[in-house]
Amino acid sequence: MLKIFSKGVRNTNNIKDRGGKIGINKELKVLTVSNIEDLCLEVLRKYSIESAQVIICIDKQGVARYLVNEPPVNDEIRHLYNILMEALYVSYISFDLLDDIGKILEVIAKELNVYESFRRYYDTIMYYICRDVKGYGVLDVVIKDKDVEDIELSYWEKPVTVVHKDFLSYEALVTNIQFQSMDEARALIERIAIKSGKSISIKKPELHALLPEGFRVAATLGEPVSAGPTLDIRKLNEVPIDAITLIKQGIVDAKVATLIWLVNDAKLFYVIVGGSGSGKTTILNAFLQLSNPNWKIIVVQDIPEIKLPLRPRFIQFFGEDSEEMLQRCFTALRYRPDMLVVGEVRGKEITALVRAVASGSGSATTFHASTPEEYEMAVRGLLSQDLYTMLSLNTALLIFVARIRRGYRVERKVLKVYERVGNEWKEIFTADKGDEIIKSYTLKRLSKRLLREDIEAEYEYRLRVIESMSPGYESVERVLKRFYGL
Repeated sequence: MLKIFSKGVRNTNNIKDRGGKIGINKELKVLTVSNIEDLCLEVLRKYSIESAQVIICIDKQGVARYLVNEPPVNDEIRHLYNILMEALYVSYISFDLLDDIGKILEVIAKELNVYESFRRYYDTIMYYICRDVKGYGVLDVVIKDKDVEDIELSYWEKPVTVVHKDFLSYEALVTNIQFQSMDEARALIERIAIKSGKSISIKKPELHALLPEGFRVAATLGEPVSAGPTLDIRKLNEVPIDAITLIKQGIVDAKVATLIWLVNDAKLFYVIVGGSGSGKTTILNAFLQLSNPNWKIIVVQDIPEIKLPLRPRFIQFFGEDSEEMLQRCFTALRYRPDMLVVGEVRGKEITALVRAVASGSGSATTFHASTPEEYEMAVRGLLSQDLYTMLSLNTALLIFVARIRRGYRVERKVLKVYERVGNEWKEIFTADKGDEIIKSYTLKRLSKRLLREDIEAEYEYRLRVIESMSPGYESVERVLKRFYGL
């Protein structure tokens, strides 16, 4: 029989707090909405996440809501939850054994003479204990919801908000997840830090980490960084979105994707520019796949957002600040990459991109800006005049992406593409208005770099290849391998 308790421990009352070995809650918190008709003016969608129900609606004050309705509980379930969690709290259970939590709880229930109640409410009690022991507590449903892109806590007294990919027009949906105290919010953030393999404390009140699911988390615990606990979880796709899917969704034009494919082959430098949440990194990831599958591509980033899972020579380096990012870039250049990519330029690491351009490596990055002029001003502030001139003259394309509103819908879209001609930026593509790619100076540069006399014919051929591709990351990869004879 599996031994759960240490010798002599049977009374689960008045247990001394030992610092939270498993890091669990001992009081059950249930997310429930019992008055949907009274609260919601219009229900937009209902669906289930395991045993919980999600209701997205517009309430009577016009607020877009994301409501979580978890399995109902009664006093007997609450009592059972409390004594089982208390028993787990004082047991010698390691995280390795929590995969068998059902068997463990069955043994505990028998030892505490509550086995009949445990079997009667098995599904409900397992939902809440797994949620609070193995999962993310009250955030578990929104983290498991594949349609939720961002989870945000701005202050502990305010409800958690989420960004839902199908309801971008509302910017953020207000949930019914709300903390009762600052300590409760801090405890959950500390638990999230533990699950990410890092720590956050009063001495180190700031967290930048990656959750086991691959989601990016940023959090603060309070002063002096913030007025109280804050949290932002950005959920990243395990398998990146491919360029063909983005084309089918109307985010990227096939002609732009074709141009980028040629630019990658020619190892020219380009920048994807836009505001926060506009999809810069997603688009860059898709564009990087449009390259030779045998190339050595090295990405330097703070969090592994850019992924090329089927590429044997894909390398990732990480740095937490600009100084570390710069050093990782210099290390990457010693590996002689075919492409050096910086996930997002924020500071000194931009000098490494200049070196990559000078050494003949292809390179790309993302940047926060809204116009070519904003980009120029920001880059000028990060580089000396000589390095600025070198990078500016060697920047082939600026690709502007944005979130745009069309009626009640908000879409992410590549809006404009600029090429560098002398000291000016010339617009060669505008969404919904046409393009001048076939007449562009960039295509002439590509002709020289790729040694193709009839570059227009190559462009048209690759455009047909892209238009014939089926969406799906693996599907695109198979076509590229055939294209390059691999």
